[in-house]
Amino acid sequence: MKIHEALARATSLLEEAACPHPRMDAEFLLRHSLEVTRSFLVAHSLDELGPSSEDSFFTLIRKRSKGMPIQYIVGKQEFCGLEFEVDQSVLIPRPESELLVEEVLKSLSEPTTILVDVGTGSGCIAIAVAAERPGVKVVAIDVSEPALNLARRNARKLGVAGHIQFLQGDLLEPLISGSMDGKVDCVCSNPPYVAEGGLLSLQREVRDWEPRIALAAGENGLQIIERLVPQALVLLKPGGILAIEIGYSQQDQVTSLFKAGWQAVRVREDLNGIPRIVVAKKSSILVS
Repeated sequence: MKIHEALARATSLLEEAACPHPRMDAEFLLRHSLEVTRSFLVAHSLDELGPSSEDSFFTLIRKRSKGMPIQYIVGKQEFCGLEFEVDQSVLIPRPESELLVEEVLKSLSEPTTILVDVGTGSGCIAIAVAAERPGVKVVAIDVSEPALNLARRNARKLGVAGHIQFLQGDLLEPLISGSMDGKVDCVCSNPPYVAEGGLLSLQREVRDWEPRIALAAGENGLQIIERLVPQALVLLKPGGILAIEIGYSQQDQVTSLFKAGWQAVRVREDLNGIPRIVVAKKSSILVS
């Protein structure tokens, strides 16, 4: 089978499987399989693919036709200009979460500050911050040991392992009632925020392949955030920041959680105009 024939056949298979970008996915997976550029495929479209290369390529196509995200197929995803290893133990890093990194970096103005990343997953947020601000002490927490193992590998690969402490546990519980109470400058999280009833409406790539524990958060999608807000209040220093990524239409529900002890709550929209990041500051005035 020639290269152009293989691409045509793969595109047809992905179309039949209702993949949203069949030609683009077929080209990407062939480039990945052959380790070549797109210009190579164009220049060598009449070349024979060869039995071994053909088998390898169509193995990837079969995975994609079942809905497996390309990022899991190739085992990597770019985030904040860095390449992260990903697998089915973690959510695939998304561009929207880069806004969370931007908000965190704004809050870390001192050279010796402490950031806690809750539900670190692949470690993308913690690692992106550590790479940008090597003087910041970063603590990355996740309940999933497989996710933490992956995050540790990413930190080593990207040269920031010495700047991040990885802890296993539920939300901020590994740190509460410890030496960091009232001393943390910033807590951030891209938590699960999908309501249980909304899982079926997700794209199959998300619904069937990404870890449910990182997606669903009870009947209203707020179960995790409702627990995180009061925990963060314990750890943050006066004037410290909590930055959370939220789901579509959750702005009012989430901002209403910031009552006594909080001030200056604001919401940042993503490029589509959807409220995406909630940033709240712990009150610097102690109320007895």
